[in-house]
Amino acid sequence: MQPGDLFLVLNEIDQSHIDYRKGISGQCRIVHYDRDFNARGELWTGEDGMLVGLLYNPSDRRLYATNPQRNSILAYDASGAQHRLGGYLPKRRYGNMALAGNGDVLTGVHSLYGAPVEDEHGDGKLIRFNPQTRAVSFHEVEIDGGRGGRHCISNLALDSDDRTVYYVSEAGRRLCRYDTESRRQLSDFITFGEDDAMRTYGMGLLPGGEVLMACGSGAVLFSSRGEILRNYEVRLENGWTRAKPALDGKHFYLSNFLHGLLQRRDIATGEVVSELNTGLKCSLLSLSEYRDTSRAAAC
Repeated sequence: MQPGDLFLVLNEIDQSHIDYRKGISGQCRIVHYDRDFNARGELWTGEDGMLVGLLYNPSDRRLYATNPQRNSILAYDASGAQHRLGGYLPKRRYGNMALAGNGDVLTGVHSLYGAPVEDEHGDGKLIRFNPQTRAVSFHEVEIDGGRGGRHCISNLALDSDDRTVYYVSEAGRRLCRYDTESRRQLSDFITFGEDDAMRTYGMGLLPGGEVLMACGSGAVLFSSRGEILRNYEVRLENGWTRAKPALDGKHFYLSNFLHGLLQRRDIATGEVVSELNTGLKCSLLSLSEYRDTSRAAAC
């Protein structure tokens, strides 16, 4: 593994039978790419459904993956061995994840599909847990609902204060915020009007508080106060569902779910530096960049 390497969720979907009305599922797979988008290896989880969340945690050198259709969170160690986290995490439709500086993982309930769950943890849709201490806390947060009204926390990002979570419901109108320390709902970062063509999809935060967000028809860079700084031009008019800052602070990744494309772009100029065509529609859902903290500590 080298800095800049990527892990991508590339579920194996039958390309001849994609039916949005019936839902999409297939064999769950993670593919390792180097920084030049050359495939280096793959992991099959042994589950069907749809991997949605992916997170590399440098503090324990594990790769975490979520499959909301199977209510599962998996972890892969450095040897590639698989571990299930069901022993201390309750049954939920876990989705995307974010990492705190102390090693805590934040995740959200992805959607309201499937059978409802009733247990002692209540109805909190935002979960914060620590894989080492196994501490778990649930937070009740406001939900937009997104497309169809059944999406919960489709994507999320954690501010540099390690307590403020930015989150959205897929194809919704609100970019919500919540303080996990005070357990308090904050004012929305932005709310789109009824007539606005933009919708909320995957996003990430920059060190200065700016927000990069995919909006279906492309991607947008917001200032820390919610003002639009840049609209990024794209050649396809729909399907852009995730914008994620790269660890180098200069680039970001923009992915297209409908067409299976991944771009590395310059944040300042919008230039497409490199592009990967996976050849798989409705398969590319998440990515996580490898980070080697041991090298940083040795420098």
